[in-house]
Amino acid sequence: MRNSKWLVLLLVLVVATSFALVGCGSDEETTEKDTPAKSEDTKDQTSDNDEKENDVEKDTNTEEYTTDTQSISEDKLAEEQVLKVNLGEEPPCLDPQLNTDSTSGTIINDTLEGLIRLDHTGVVKKGSGMAKDWEISEDGKTYTFKLREAKWSDGVPATAKDFEYAWKRAIDPKLASDYAVMLYNIKNAEEYFKGEISDLSQVGVTAVDDHTLKVELDKPDPAFLSKLQHYTFFPSRKDLVEKHGDKYASEPEYMAYNGPFTISEWRHGSKVILSRNENYWDKESVLLDKVEFSIVKESNTQVGMYETGQLDYIGVPSQFIDKYRDEIQILAGGSSYYRFINVDSKFGGSPSFRKALRMGVNDQKISEALSKGLAPTAYAWVPPGIPGYDGKTFREIAGEKIFKTVATGATKEDIEALMDAAAEELGVSKEDIRNHKFKYLTGQGDYYVKHSQVYQQMWKENLGIDIKVDQATWKVRIDQMNKGDFELSASGWTGDYNDPMTFMDLFETGNNNNDTRWNSAEYDKLIQKAKNTTDDKERIDAMVAAEKILVTDEMAIQPYQYRASRLLQRPYVKNIVRLPLQVTSGKKWAYILQH
Repeated sequence: MRNSKWLVLLLVLVVATSFALVGCGSDEETTEKDTPAKSEDTKDQTSDNDEKENDVEKDTNTEEYTTDTQSISEDKLAEEQVLKVNLGEEPPCLDPQLNTDSTSGTIINDTLEGLIRLDHTGVVKKGSGMAKDWEISEDGKTYTFKLREAKWSDGVPATAKDFEYAWKRAIDPKLASDYAVMLYNIKNAEEYFKGEISDLSQVGVTAVDDHTLKVELDKPDPAFLSKLQHYTFFPSRKDLVEKHGDKYASEPEYMAYNGPFTISEWRHGSKVILSRNENYWDKESVLLDKVEFSIVKESNTQVGMYETGQLDYIGVPSQFIDKYRDEIQILAGGSSYYRFINVDSKFGGSPSFRKALRMGVNDQKISEALSKGLAPTAYAWVPPGIPGYDGKTFREIAGEKIFKTVATGATKEDIEALMDAAAEELGVSKEDIRNHKFKYLTGQGDYYVKHSQVYQQMWKENLGIDIKVDQATWKVRIDQMNKGDFELSASGWTGDYNDPMTFMDLFETGNNNNDTRWNSAEYDKLIQKAKNTTDDKERIDAMVAAEKILVTDEMAIQPYQYRASRLLQRPYVKNIVRLPLQVTSGKKWAYILQH
């Protein structure tokens, strides 16, 4: 997501799990919120409200989960099943086909039900959501979903027609959904969105009857079922959209819900309260009566609310690490953060200069100095934990470290050789490069100042170049990046589904979220190869080769960090689903023990 295109503009060590992000945004030194972490750019990106210094290397979450909540003895449960958490931000958009932020996404995931619902295993399972079963054609291009009997919160039957309407609505060029691209592999979906065809019936989504949804892809997609957890694929009610127009999903009375919870109260800027949906098809599995979301940005206030029992879990800001070190759980996240130079800028077109920029920053040292050594440094692009083949992760196959920096053996002589090569590639002298003052676009606040100052120092010491720091609000930074009005900046990306492709096609030519302006015909060829095969090894190996071009041969981006988060949670809060991607705080099966 550029955060929701899940990206967050800047050096982020975002707080990921329940609180923050493919996401969306947030602001500066806040703690973790109950939203997914995103990136430093925009949309499903992580935003500035994410607690930046909140990453660590190991997942220490050892909680045991169960989806069989009906087997839990009532005498073990608290009489009051109310979960109190912090949302951190006012949810900007609860329309599933228009939303791009993780704050809204966490509420959408709790109140709507797609064809699938991922549990703590992260494995797609038949019967987990609205689809009780499905069949896939031999050529891998046609999916036939059999839907269960279910109702919306207002008693109206939930049918396959709600999915057909929602998916076709997502590709309506008049709606201009930023996530229409998620449906591009459906037959004629991209063509319809781009105005190349006008007959909606040619799009490969058909409600055969109330309980049968037929989906035709233009080519096989091994990740298709996993994508269905993304809220763009959730159902919408045609009658409510047409009745309320632009007001749809803006207030509780302008929406309906087919998921575990409903929005029973929404005090804008202050509180959102969810209540158990009595019409939910699996309501017996839902033990919580309510989820009370506070909307608090300031990290000290959040910690104070946790200490006084007003919140049941929070992300731990860096200034409180020592105080809570023995209680903190470490949760892995599905985000990567990177610095980059605008390839269209004066010196950005040189691969050697781009390599020198990354090689000259010791992010390991920065983590130790500014994040107490708890920020996992990235030496590749696709984050750990994303699957590969033969039981190995993508990182295990591609390698953990695929480029050098001053922290991993690079010398000043190596950097100087790259500067020589950069001068030759650009047709200038090294003095021309070193006499130029580079504009580094970053955010406002102490966090950004501290990191920008370290970059200034390291780039001056190791490359001999000067940086002018340009601070701006998140909104302004996004605008400047979209326009290309910058030289250096940083961003992040949170995956939209559990496959390396959600990270790799970000830099394919034509992707609107690629703010680097870099493109490569060889890279595009490998991405297309991966998209057009169902052979796991062939497609993963193609992406491994593409990643090497991206960050080893060309250094189009400078990966510097993976996301993880520090969670502080009451021991009596159980069964919240926290996955690195897609579901960061699922509450369907959550419950409160006696305490």
